[in-house]
Amino acid sequence: MSANRHSVQQADLESTDVLFRTRDEMLSVLDFALQPIADIGTGVVYGYEAQVRNAEFGHAPSPGDLIRQAHALGFLAQLETELFRKALLRFQDLRIAQGTKLYFKLDGRNLGEEGDPRLGLGEIVSELGLSTNQICLEFSERHQEAFTDLAHHALNDLRQLGFLITLDDFGRGSSELRLLHDMSPDYVKIDRFFLNDIDSDARRKLFVTTVANLAHVLGSRVIAEGVETEQEFKACREAGCDLIQGQFVAKPFQKAAHAKLFYEHVRAPGIGRKRREEQDRIRNELLNLPTIQFNASMNELLDMVVHNQDSSVIPVLDANNEPRGLIHERDLKAYLYSGGPDDDDAKAALDFPLRSFVRACPIADIDSNADMLLVTFASSINSDGIIITENFRYCGFLSATSLLKIIHAKRLQEAQDQNPLTRLPGNGAITKFISDCARKSTHDRHLCYMDFDNFKPFNDTYGYRQGDRAIILFGELVQRHVSGTDTFHGHLGGDDFFAGFMNADQTDVAARMLALKRAFQVDVESFYDAEHRAQGFMVAQDRFGTTRQFPLLQCSISILTLPKGLRIPPNKLNTEIIALKRAAKRSDDGLAVKFLAA
Repeated sequence: MSANRHSVQQADLESTDVLFRTRDEMLSVLDFALQPIADIGTGVVYGYEAQVRNAEFGHAPSPGDLIRQAHALGFLAQLETELFRKALLRFQDLRIAQGTKLYFKLDGRNLGEEGDPRLGLGEIVSELGLSTNQICLEFSERHQEAFTDLAHHALNDLRQLGFLITLDDFGRGSSELRLLHDMSPDYVKIDRFFLNDIDSDARRKLFVTTVANLAHVLGSRVIAEGVETEQEFKACREAGCDLIQGQFVAKPFQKAAHAKLFYEHVRAPGIGRKRREEQDRIRNELLNLPTIQFNASMNELLDMVVHNQDSSVIPVLDANNEPRGLIHERDLKAYLYSGGPDDDDAKAALDFPLRSFVRACPIADIDSNADMLLVTFASSINSDGIIITENFRYCGFLSATSLLKIIHAKRLQEAQDQNPLTRLPGNGAITKFISDCARKSTHDRHLCYMDFDNFKPFNDTYGYRQGDRAIILFGELVQRHVSGTDTFHGHLGGDDFFAGFMNADQTDVAARMLALKRAFQVDVESFYDAEHRAQGFMVAQDRFGTTRQFPLLQCSISILTLPKGLRIPPNKLNTEIIALKRAAKRSDDGLAVKFLAA
């Protein structure tokens, strides 16, 4: 047994000698590719992730195996330090990289131990003429045992130097929430597992939405990593992700000439009138607080506090005008009152950097929905408000009072533009949607009109109260069947409803409308008495006073499709709609579908 152990140790030693003799050669062979990370709303390149290439020449089948091998042989810290330098040099070659960020993965094991060269990463950044606020160090939950107290101290030291911190592979293991709390990362990368088929998997979308909300409350940005399809991209945007990375955006590249300022196919469609109005309300309520740089001294901070005594919080920004958090006046008071005026330590502390006083703050973009801002604020404990950004740069500070004013104004506007019975969007919103459809021709558009058959005799027999119940039931079914990306529903009034679909297949739209029709026909039967349900009809007078049989309630549906590229005047569109509604009433199945040709 002892002999076996000795032979294994000898083999390891020999392997170590071989790799150590070829380490310089290995580093000369290893290279990096850069994969763009883009703003999910504008398509503008925000940063790049450095990804190791040619790992197989370092006697490892993959970059992960290379790191594991280096750790096993005891030179992980040295290898990562040299790889960091190589990645910076690759990043430095990008002439359009000013203001963008580099994301570099650090394994994290043994971080902070005596002689760890990774604690000198800041010196390498300065040597190459870059700034630490451009560098995001990525740590994964895969090696949760690496995050000892010593490692956390080292992580805080790196943060104090100005490095940004990213929690990678979020969702892969079981301790991410603890790490999210302890690390207070600037960015959270969601594991690819939860993004795969997120557009069709409601549970995964709920997970990503929840993580995004939580991260924003803690002042972190969310990166959707490994996005491969347009459908996944749109679902991630709806779930609240801030940044996107993956094959859908761009593949990793090594030639600087392949770098772009933005990717047009990632750009989100322009916001509508209502969203612009809401954005303007947020902008008008922003407080223009004095700000201070992340690398400022305590003397500069105290001077600012003296000259701005009305401000209880001070936003802290980096050199790129991006927020790093808040400094609270109450923390400064506790600091200043902790030592007497003749305390030498207290005097010396005035020359310390202010970074240790920076607290995380809820953060959101200017185009965030007001309701989501309210959720973000309500979920944060003892928060003074929300930092608002525009294109990730600091835009202003939204106080709790201002947020409540925005929500109140939004509720008033919604009340003015909704049907009082069903609470669905009313004629104004429907007219606006139809006008937009007539004008915008980048996708197929489908306009659906629904109204009840034989509603008057039902109303006359059972009364208006029961008629209102039938209308409310249909409104609830419309909301259930017309939901998701690029859809709209509204209530024109009485028993007339509307639904709209953008960028959808006509067959799918027709299937959803038929499902709605069947659901209403089944559910509304309970509103009739037993005799009428058994007969399948009721006897009543028509509008001309003639007594006759009427089938139980159902609805007619007309679907008008405007193909991509077709623009049509709204008045002509109304003529087509009226004719199609009549056709639906006359059809045997209560459905009329038309593809409007140019």
